[in-house]
Formats: sequence, structure tokens, C-alpha cells
Amino acid sequence: MGEMCKVLIVDDEMLIRQGIINYIDWEQEGFQIVGEASNGQEAMQMIGEFSPHIVVTDIVMPIMDGIDLVREAKKAFPHLEIIVLSSFENFDYVRSTFQNGVADYILKPKLNGAELLRILKQIVNRIPDLQEAGLLEKPKRSTEEILENMLLGYDSSADGTVFPNSRFVLVRIHGNKLDSTQLKAVFNRIPFEDIAIYSFAGSETESMLLLNFNPNQLEAIKGTIESQVAQTLLATWMMFEPFEKIDDIKQVHDEGFAKMKKYLFYLPEQNVFVYDNLPEENEKQANFDLNHFIEMFKDGLFNAAFAYLENHVSDLGGRYNNDSFEFKSFLGNIVFNIIILLDAMKYDNKEIEQKKYGYFSAINEAEHVHKALAQFNAFLEEVRTNILSLNKTADQANNIDKILAYIEQHYTEPLRLSEIASHFHFNASYLSSYFSAHHKEGFSEYLNRVRIKKSMDLLENSLVTISNISGMVGYSDHSYFCKVFKRITGTSPGSYRKEFRARHENEENGLSHLTE
Repeated sequence: MGEMCKVLIVDDEMLIRQGIINYIDWEQEGFQIVGEASNGQEAMQMIGEFSPHIVVTDIVMPIMDGIDLVREAKKAFPHLEIIVLSSFENFDYVRSTFQNGVADYILKPKLNGAELLRILKQIVNRIPDLQEAGLLEKPKRSTEEILENMLLGYDSSADGTVFPNSRFVLVRIHGNKLDSTQLKAVFNRIPFEDIAIYSFAGSETESMLLLNFNPNQLEAIKGTIESQVAQTLLATWMMFEPFEKIDDIKQVHDEGFAKMKKYLFYLPEQNVFVYDNLPEENEKQANFDLNHFIEMFKDGLFNAAFAYLENHVSDLGGRYNNDSFEFKSFLGNIVFNIIILLDAMKYDNKEIEQKKYGYFSAINEAEHVHKALAQFNAFLEEVRTNILSLNKTADQANNIDKILAYIEQHYTEPLRLSEIASHFHFNASYLSSYFSAHHKEGFSEYLNRVRIKKSMDLLENSLVTISNISGMVGYSDHSYFCKVFKRITGTSPGSYRKEFRARHENEENGLSHLTE
């Protein structure tokens, strides 16, 4: 009998380690457990001492976790194969995190002896030392196995596999209780009689189809996928960009999925994504001015502050090309800053303070935008409740807050102090005095500053012409807009845009020199 495959088990829970050990008759199946470790640091020592072929490891562990263990072990022992166990339900997160080092991944709730043994034997077939030692006769691999290995990065070519047609396209399907036979059957009809279909990377919740087709079948494939969605509402179909060389399969998949999973985060209700027919995202709006938000909050202008914030969050929710991490980071940063502000303003926010880590965690782990926003909006609602219950300002001050929020939302429209005062059933003389006392300027000047601030953002972040910008921020007379802009900023709109771009280019050139 040839050399046995040596396996090391790594998990900080003894019961989990013992459960894994008792799942399989290891020696009968050709394996040997060479040790157990309770963390990554212990595992590294045992790897050096016992030279296992395969390591089965948890992710969350003390001292050194599974992420660091994978990185350090693959660096020191490049040929070591690693299987990751985790309680996290996000398959794509774990898979992308470990795509350069891990052989496979199993969810702990779904861990059983048969599944573990199946994965172990697949990995053994890829270990040259064991094949040479005659542990298992190397079987002839199917086309599907070759394709799956290429997608995971274990093979770099199709190993001489012959495909009947000239073009390829990958279709990735997410859903519940997926059946690869039924998925393939979608294309078993005219005009697909000569199409070659390969199904791999399959599970109950994920499947991959490779369609090998002729160019004239492309539009029919798109139409079939779009019509099939109506019949499989619980599944999401993603069609990546077609390609001509099978050796490009991993690059096409990785680049395509990196782009499409952004759409999956922002549009979880949509269940078909085709590479050349993706939803249009919101045009980029002005950047969020955190200092402006903080100043409004400090001044007790809570409605205006929240209106400004919620308008920007709504805009971000439609920027589908932004990474979900960027969106979640923005929400988390706002939660952090609001908690700091409440403390600085002497609000009793002990309850919110105690819950903050729960909010951070829930936002970071949200599978899609709606779940992240649900947590964020729950936080904002709790803040509002806290403020209203403790805020001792007069009703009139609250009305002022509403007026400023109204200005923030309607600055593009013709606004007059008398009309706003009448709209809110407010005393116009008091409102005029309020602006002079609290902003050191009258209503018209306050409105001008709001509009000019918006125009500065547009000059910095868009290619819209200056004449169009003047109308977008509420000025019907372009020359008057330029006059007001120069009075407030000290320069003309055109000069401001040129100076900003020149400064931006200089900063980029400076950074590029530093990195050379």
C-alpha cells in the first residue's frame, strides 16, 4: 500500500475536532490524522513537525486565526492543501478571500462525513507526491472537473480538451435547491441543438454553466436566460462576457463576477444580469460634506442634517459600480460620528452606545443594500427618539429646523423669505431676525451660500457646463450667478474649475512620483 495522506485538524473547539475525527474511518479510506491544533500558531508548529498533506481549519480562532494561518502556511509550505470550515453563510466572501490559497470550503452546519471525504479525495487527486506513491490511481478527469479546477486556479489550461464550437460564455446561477440537469435543460431546444453545455461548481445554492456555442446563437442565449428568469423567480442568473479562448475562463469569471456582485448587493430584487445590459446607475452627485453635516448637527438643526444625510445615502444606493465595502464604510462612519456628537452635546446616549457594535456588525455583514439600510435607518430612528425625548428647545426652534431642511431640499427652486414664512405659518420678521442673528447674514445671503456651495461641488465633480450649473442650483440669470459666485469665493466659476483641476493633477503627479 502506498503512502497515506496525512491530515491536520485545526479548530479552537475540542468538540468540533473530535467530531471531525469520528466522522470518517480515516485509515480505511487511506488517510492518517497526524495531530490536532487549537489555533493557527499551534498549527504552524505541527505543520513543520509532521508535514501534513492537508490541513482542515476553522476561520475564527484565538492567537492566530484561519485567515493568517492560510497566508503564513501557504507562504512557508506552497504545496500544502487547505480546507476551510466556517460558520459564515457568505460563500462568495470566503471564496474570494481565500481564492489564492484554499483548496475548498465547507460550512460547519453542513459538515458531514460524506461531504468531507468527497472533498478530501478530490484534493488527494491533485497531490503529486501521493499519486507517485500509488495512494490512488489517477483517474481520467472529466471536462467539468478540468473546468472547475481552471476556475479555482489549480489548472492553467484545458489540458487538450476539444470543444466543438468557437465561442464560450459563462452563466452563474444563485438560488435554492438548484438542479444542474434542469438548468442545462433550459438550452436543450432549437436553436441550441448543437450547443455544448457543461455544468460544474455545483451545490444546492450555486451552479455554473459553460455554454460552448456559435456566434449566431448569442442573442438567442441572452433571450432564453431573460425569459427563463420568469420561471425561476427564486434564482439569480448572471451572464458574463463571451470569450474565444477557454484558457481565459478564470480571468473572464473573476473580472465579471467582481463587477456583477456589486449589482447583486445594490439590486437584490433583480434576478437577471447580462454583461451588456446592466442597469444604469445614478449620475455622480456632489460629495458628502461631513463638516457641513456636523455643523448642522451641533447647531441643533437635526431635521436639516438628517435630510442632507438621507439624500446622499439615497444617491449612494444607486451607484451600482461602487464596492459594497465603500457603501457600508460610509454608513459605519456616520454611525460613529453621530455617537461622538451626541456625547459631546451631553445627550444621554448610554443605550445607543451599548448597541453601537451591534449596528456596526449588522451593517458590515449585510448581504445587500436593503439590510444595511434597515440597520442604518433603525439607528437614525433611535437617535431621533433620543433627541426628541431630551431636547428642550422650543417648538419655534424646531420649526426653524424644518425651514432650513426645506431650503436644503428646495434650493434649486425660486425661494422668497415671505413665501417660506407663510408656508410654515411663521412670522416673517422673526425669521429674518433669526438669519441675521444666527448666521451673521440675511436670508438671501444664506440661500446664496447654499447654492454656491452646491455649484462648487458640481464644478469639482462633473463636466456640466457652467451655464447649466447656474440653472441647476437655482439661478435663472447666468451672469448674476457668476457675479454672486465671485463675490462669495473670490474667483469666477471658470477659474475655480481650472484651479481645482490643476491642483488635483498636481496632487496626482506628486503621488505618482512617490510610488515610482
